[in-house]
Amino acid sequence: MTGEDGGPLAAQWVARKQVSHDELLISGGALWWLQSDPDLGGARRLMRAAPDTPAQAQTPPGVSVGGWLHAYGGGSFAVTADAQWVVAGDSRIYRLRPGAEPELAVAESDGYQYGELHHAEDILLAVRGTDAGDQIVEITPQGGVRVLVSSTGFLASPQLHGGVLAYLEWDADRMPWDSTRLLLTDALPVRRSPGRLLAGSEQEAVVQPLWGPDGLLYFMSDRTGWWNLYRWTGEAIEPVAPMEADCAPAPWEGGYRSYAFTDSGQIVLTVHDGIRTQMVTVHRDGRRTQHATNLTSIKPYVATHGNRAFFIGSTPTSRPSVRTVDLGGPGDQSALPIIPDPDIAPAQPTTPIPIIRTVHTGELSIRYLLHQPGGGLPAPLIVRAHPGPTDDVPLRLDWAVQFFVSRGFAVAEVAYRGSTGQGRGFRQALHGHWGEYDVEDCATVAHQLLESGQVLPNAVFITGASAGGYTALQAACRRGPFTAATATSAITDPARWEKAVPRFQRPHAAILAGPAGEVRAEAVRVPVLLIHGTDDEIAAADDARRLSNDLTALGRPHEALFLEGVGHYLSAPAALERALLAELDFYERLMLREPQP
Repeated sequence: MTGEDGGPLAAQWVARKQVSHDELLISGGALWWLQSDPDLGGARRLMRAAPDTPAQAQTPPGVSVGGWLHAYGGGSFAVTADAQWVVAGDSRIYRLRPGAEPELAVAESDGYQYGELHHAEDILLAVRGTDAGDQIVEITPQGGVRVLVSSTGFLASPQLHGGVLAYLEWDADRMPWDSTRLLLTDALPVRRSPGRLLAGSEQEAVVQPLWGPDGLLYFMSDRTGWWNLYRWTGEAIEPVAPMEADCAPAPWEGGYRSYAFTDSGQIVLTVHDGIRTQMVTVHRDGRRTQHATNLTSIKPYVATHGNRAFFIGSTPTSRPSVRTVDLGGPGDQSALPIIPDPDIAPAQPTTPIPIIRTVHTGELSIRYLLHQPGGGLPAPLIVRAHPGPTDDVPLRLDWAVQFFVSRGFAVAEVAYRGSTGQGRGFRQALHGHWGEYDVEDCATVAHQLLESGQVLPNAVFITGASAGGYTALQAACRRGPFTAATATSAITDPARWEKAVPRFQRPHAAILAGPAGEVRAEAVRVPVLLIHGTDDEIAAADDARRLSNDLTALGRPHEALFLEGVGHYLSAPAALERALLAELDFYERLMLREPQP
């Protein structure tokens, strides 16, 4: 069944509808973005739409856009008057011209991974990195490379204006959401000494620098404990829109732009509370106007053209898509998709919109999204620990969640300690306590729902992917409310993971790691399901195999599904379909067994 009649959603249908949209920008009066294609195994294609032209893919089927600079890529394309420049899956830059085959923009890669493309003043900039450090480089039309800045740490967000280069740098033992520096230098080769420091410190993370149309440098800083917008006037730094809210997400990828400028001098930016995202316009006189109030989730890519804003937004009943809103229209203007969504119909009208609930842990308030099945409560429960763990719980339609809701499960998505969108203090609360506080918060949510009689005893499951998989496995090692756990692409040992992951994430492992340590087979108390791709480049499949073998040796109930040729993300529809079916079957068989004392 496909769900059109209100019945359960089919795994195959769901897997094909997990389409992603990223890296939206305006160039040459046209709108450009990346979009995954389920017909090509989830490969990402560069899309273009213009007022007189419908959306069309600009990259051939054999090119998937998106490299692996800093492990997660970003800033994967730039557009010039006569070509497009993309970072492909091999982390090398290719030039695309109409009617021609893709050609390498830099003939020799020398082991570098490229990303963070930026085109300004007829110059194409990029960040490239190896295990030895990063460089900001200019790519010449002839395929040459001119090094502008070099660092043994990390570099990001090169922004050029009037021959002055602004960029971010952070040390090799830090993460960019904990400590970064915003620097300025003349765009001359080669700068191995630091540029002029404008902002940032051990206790301040600066993100998303952009030159405004007024010639001033804008950026987000969490110096007050919240990521807010500031500008450098040439003499001083001043706040633009101070508020007790985060206006930017943690920079997992390059190329984020959570704000943009209109022709009339307004600034459009996102405001996030960890679950819900709003779009706000800041006027010249400081007034703020909220737009697109029909949306509840907006990705960190905002673009403007004339009086219109463009972004990737969604609601609890519509998946993320490219949308637009008229900033100059009368009253509140709803954001409309620029491309009609052909598959809104299968959304179940009887499924309630998820509700935001709160549970208390000591003096802290932990919020979560509760999705209730159409058949009502009590119901079996799946507690979802988000990946990251420096991430959030967006209020948007997720067909993978609805797959389980359509089969009678309640799903609770927990914004546990360490989540983003709730300020610097909450974001860093998990430091040194990974596998403890996150597990406690997920368990507290489950206990609340059990005690209120809203979920069925002996049918309380926890699931997570990547870092969320580690949370799920640690929950399986404790006495608590959980009947079983599913861990997808899971980290199993922070210490071993720290040595094996790409350079970007090594500090993350060290900063988060606490007494919980490795997931040990002898500590596992409930059945677990391990789902892992054999080509996982973030969390090695060998670690999951080791845990599976140890559980087998001890006779502990568990199941393992290893997906051949699949990486960290189950982006290919076939891989996601198998994972969904395996997880559903795991829960349903456990619910059929006799309750354990």
